[in-house]
Amino acid sequence: MTDSANRINYTPAVVLGLAMALGPLTALSLGTRYADEETWARANAGLENAAPAVTTDGYGVSGENAAVPAYASDKTLTDLLAGSGVFDTFEQAMKAAGLDQQLATTGDYTLFVPSDQAFAQMPEAQRTALMADSAALTALVNKHIVPGRHTVADLMQAREARTIDGNLVDVGPSARYNGHIGIGGAELVKTNLFASNGVVHVVDRVIQ
Repeated sequence: MTDSANRINYTPAVVLGLAMALGPLTALSLGTRYADEETWARANAGLENAAPAVTTDGYGVSGENAAVPAYASDKTLTDLLAGSGVFDTFEQAMKAAGLDQQLATTGDYTLFVPSDQAFAQMPEAQRTALMADSAALTALVNKHIVPGRHTVADLMQAREARTIDGNLVDVGPSARYNGHIGIGGAELVKTNLFASNGVVHVVDRVIQ
């Protein structure tokens, strides 16, 4: 045989190797271009809920030294709840308890706010009776308010918090919340919604 006949043709192997190496990069490039809306929604949700983003956002100091983002400087806690569209029940309870004006003034508060969906988990009869009882509403709302500005970074290091009615509740990450941050039996599902006079954390259930 001649040298040319004995020579191994490496071209297919080289091409295959390049395809395997560059394939993921090509797929990633095309994927970011042509990903469907559902894929992007999941990706964005993952980014928004990533723990490092909320522990290094620069708002880890509580109390008077906590910074107020520029976008929140002209909104009070009352404004924040009123403009959300998902806290209507808590806003109604807050007004019935006479606390809406207090949370529209200066002073720092941290609110752990159940969404309307969280209130909907309560039995209808219990929810109806609660909304008709101003004293019960006041007691309920008080359980969701802690004096001072406490970001999620603060809560990660906490073990308990005192609500505005003087009661102590457990707070922070624990096995009770599957390692997530919680307070009084409710788990935080959205954190660090800032207002000029405090911060809101959304919880998955009503604290009772």
